[in-house]
Amino acid sequence: MPRSISDEFPIAEKFSYLNTAGAGLIPRSTIESVRTLYGSFLNEVPFPDVLERFGEDVEKSRGVFAKWVGAREEEVSFQSNASTSLNFVASMVAPRRGENVVIDDLGFPSGTFPMMSLQKKGVEVRWIKNDDGLITAEDYERAVDHKTRLVIVSLVSWINGLRAEVEEITKVAHEKGALCMVDSTHGTGYIDIDVGSWRTDFLATSNYKWLLSTHGASEFFCARALLEEFDPPQLGWHSTPGGTRGLSAESLDVAKTARRFEPGNPDYISIYTLIRSLGFMSRLGRRRITAQTLKLSAMVNDGLRRLGLNVLTPADEAHLSGITFAYADKMTGEQLATRLRKRGVVVTPRSYHGHSGIRVSPYFYNDEGDVEDFLDGMKTLTNA
Repeated sequence: MPRSISDEFPIAEKFSYLNTAGAGLIPRSTIESVRTLYGSFLNEVPFPDVLERFGEDVEKSRGVFAKWVGAREEEVSFQSNASTSLNFVASMVAPRRGENVVIDDLGFPSGTFPMMSLQKKGVEVRWIKNDDGLITAEDYERAVDHKTRLVIVSLVSWINGLRAEVEEITKVAHEKGALCMVDSTHGTGYIDIDVGSWRTDFLATSNYKWLLSTHGASEFFCARALLEEFDPPQLGWHSTPGGTRGLSAESLDVAKTARRFEPGNPDYISIYTLIRSLGFMSRLGRRRITAQTLKLSAMVNDGLRRLGLNVLTPADEAHLSGITFAYADKMTGEQLATRLRKRGVVVTPRSYHGHSGIRVSPYFYNDEGDVEDFLDGMKTLTNA
């Protein structure tokens, strides 16, 4: 790892941290900026001076994030987490009795649970089952029909790392008159996202993983064509077009931009960390980040297969992401993760369709040595 990068991530010097899918490492420069920011509370007038500067940071972050996913600024809102956005969409789209929604068995609970709750209203939930870790657009084509109201798909599966055929799946949904929402939590940061060319209707992501920020804020994209079609599930003083200036409690005027989905103050500190970390990643270069991440992930995937582990993550380039899931025949994921941690290697134990294994997720701040340490540890443990 180049010295300039390793200086930003001291944890990566202490551990082979292959766990960005759990939480990403926050750059040192971002942390130092936040420390300076907190100092302003001791030396400046909190209202309006500090708050107004926070507001400026929010709008700047909105624009920076929009460029990362190919969106317009007015299509991006800030939420507390991706789960909130997924529930927003379920509430706004509001499928009716006799209609259906389509999800797959590699999706995160925050995307599947809101859909499952619709069954109480007579909405059919159609599950797409993976085939040895793979789900294709053709699988969605068989499940979606003219009664489908909403399709939910993860850009990258949280559990086995399948990189979905999002553009093709969105096309399938639209051809049947359905809307499509993408959970890009495990792809935003190192996978090219273009909501415009994908024609995605909605997208939600999280900041504390591959975007190297803190908990408390996430982004919700709603295509401009749909912004005024749905009423926001919540309204508040930030939902107005003019913001805080000229605010009136007697008349309701809802913003025609994604601000309509922001009822109150967002987590300013988390948004502040986002813009600092995105700035760092932009200077490093997304292509560099992508190349390093996918190269290391391919090493993990191939290395585990060579060791005879059961790998349930597709190895082909089109479906490869930064996540690999594998399990051993004689050790649980908890046992593997615990023993690897003692060797200075950090991964996550996960259960996946009855298999107890580990999820491995390198990022650009890792190097080949981290993967070699992991594979050496796995070889020793599984041959013991």
